[in-house]
Amino acid sequence: MVIVQISPYIIPLPGSGGLERVVYNLSMGLQEMGHEVYVYAVAGSKAGGIVIPYGHRWDHWDIKEFVLQTMPDDTDIIHDHTHDLIFGEDELDIPVISTIHTDWSINQPARNPVYVSQTKLNQSIHRDHGYYVHNGIDIEQYEFTKNKRDYLLFLGRIDREKGVEDAIRVAELTGMRTIIAGPPWDGELFDELLPRIQNNPNIEYVGEVHGKTKQRLLKYARWLLFPTACEEQFGLVMVEAMACGTPVAAYPRGAVPEVLAGFPDFLCGDVHEMANKVMGETSYSLKELRKYVSERYTIQKMASSYASIYDDVLNRHRHQGG
Repeated sequence: MVIVQISPYIIPLPGSGGLERVVYNLSMGLQEMGHEVYVYAVAGSKAGGIVIPYGHRWDHWDIKEFVLQTMPDDTDIIHDHTHDLIFGEDELDIPVISTIHTDWSINQPARNPVYVSQTKLNQSIHRDHGYYVHNGIDIEQYEFTKNKRDYLLFLGRIDREKGVEDAIRVAELTGMRTIIAGPPWDGELFDELLPRIQNNPNIEYVGEVHGKTKQRLLKYARWLLFPTACEEQFGLVMVEAMACGTPVAAYPRGAVPEVLAGFPDFLCGDVHEMANKVMGETSYSLKELRKYVSERYTIQKMASSYASIYDDVLNRHRHQGG
């Protein structure tokens, strides 16, 4: 199958950027399955298959025209990952599927919408005709250890959506060493929180992390804090932590209960319950966390699920005379 994927940014982003890492992982998985993959992304991107850079065409409609003019003539399917779903409603000779990665595009018009959780599909206007595929990681890139160190970890954007304020509050309530890692997307919030961080000897802000630094932080953390304040589409960092054998204390918002379905005790009703939880040990085996990820959230499982959707959409397209 000849598959064209369209990413809104450079892939994979070195630090955070779940959408971009998912597109990268999917391209690798599809190529591993033997498909011919073309990925449109910002120059400098890496992916499975052939990367076609679209330079700095920041207007999505320019990107759309560029893709239509340059994609292979024998393309079987277009897979749109852009926030605005720039191919979502188009009547083309080639079928299009559109993955909804963000909440602001949850109800965007699309002929073949795919969500990254069943929760978000069920909350959308497409619940009766859409699909869902869980995000997947390359589990071999995540090192497992049972030898945890005595610190809590918050790993995510510094903004109100990701709940960094409650992570700091957990540190204050427990007195436990807490590492805050992530890019300061909300500069005003960051400036507001910085004095609390600097005045507390137990809290350390290490900025945005990636590569080996991110790996070490996830691997050795006693708990990952995930006090999200938004309706999560998925929550990739929870899966990354569990792959390392690191338990997750999380608020049950959006798809979080779905992703953590095997570990309901990880869910916390408020900041006080989260603080109490992380002062103790998890009741689950740490090896059980990694096994859970290996059975549900891998590149191979994600790519296989998408390939099945491609087949389904292509069959319907042919039946309808496409």
